[in-house]
Amino acid sequence: MARHHDDEVAPTSRRERRAIERSEQSRTRSRGRPGTQRPAWRSPFALVSIGAIAVAIGAIAFLVAKPPDPEGEILRPAMSYPVDMIDGASVGRIDSPVVIEVYSDFQCPVCGRFAKEYLPRLVADFVRDGRLRIVSRDIAILDTTTAKESLAAATAAACAGAQGRYWQFHDVLFWNQAGENLGGFRPERLAMMADAVGLDRRAWDPCIADARTAQAVQSTMTAALALGVNATPTLSINGELVRGLPQSYEALASVVVKLATASTDPIVPNVTP
Repeated sequence: MARHHDDEVAPTSRRERRAIERSEQSRTRSRGRPGTQRPAWRSPFALVSIGAIAVAIGAIAFLVAKPPDPEGEILRPAMSYPVDMIDGASVGRIDSPVVIEVYSDFQCPVCGRFAKEYLPRLVADFVRDGRLRIVSRDIAILDTTTAKESLAAATAAACAGAQGRYWQFHDVLFWNQAGENLGGFRPERLAMMADAVGLDRRAWDPCIADARTAQAVQSTMTAALALGVNATPTLSINGELVRGLPQSYEALASVVVKLATASTDPIVPNVTP
């Protein structure tokens, strides 16, 4: 018996029907009908990546167009420290129950934030009443093989400390950051900063030229690395390392309060971002 015409064109197996369905779906996608897949470059992951790259390019272009100015006037911050509590690169009573050692690089912008936003409040709230002692540990972690501005700045600060003006020079350095290894801490600028804080250049100039001063900074760097300090800023709060800028001044202050009032139970600082 002859087949009906419809029987001749109908698929004779499940495999054939699936093949026809796939073919129809393919044609639908090619015509851009509903169900069309987006090109790979329009996927969410790709768009996020493209957006991030665009932002990065924009930021780089902005920095290239407007580089930091290492030629401007020397800024003088209106900072004050209790003179009777200053001992070189430390400020605070020797018997303070809380000691914060600040490992920083004078070229580090986040260290600059700590110096401008956290340090003045710590001094006012805790150093003056004897609960806190702050020790500055200057290291040179941002130098390159050809530029040594971090080392130069730390050396200059040490020589200012020899004249009892470490903290004044410390603040002037942070307030006059001009990018990393872009000339902001070249010898001429450092000399201008020395004059700005009233240093005796007859003593300061030979001090920074003395190789032993730079060697002392490098020794501090070596000791810091041995402790596990590998980024700036890093705080050592009663011996516990806290890497990075604390999440807020209030978080850091609460730790100081707890440590200052603690009896014998140690408190591990929890001020990480």
